Amino acid sequence: MRMRWAAVAAVLCISLAAAACGGSKERTPAEAGRIVYMTNCVVCHNANPSLAGTQGPPIAGSSKELLQARVLTLQYPPGYTPKRRTHAMRAFPQLKGKIDDLYAFLQEVARQKRAAN
Repeated sequence: MRMRWAAVAAVLCISLAAAACGGSKERTPAEAGRIVYMTNCVVCHNANPSLAGTQGPPIAGSSKELLQARVLTLQYPPGYTPKRRTHAMRAFPQLKGKIDDLYAFLQEVARQKRAAN
């Protein structure tokens, strides 16, 4: 009996390991953007981008132009009025290729908020 449980446990472990090593599903832009957000933005902005964070304002639904300007160069698009006058944010030029993903995530959060209301 003990040997049977050991065999079952071994098969289960091998099955789980094989499933974990299987091909990964392609991420949507919004899923990739969530990773970018949680890795870089959540420190100052809220884990829920619809809410204000410790230092940053809510940013769900932000335009792509605002994200490009603010994230990459700390600027604002022409005519934009900042939500806060702080200077705590730093530039993230390494995210240049990730702005579309971040934008997709923030738009998805905004859509979900509208649907819930």
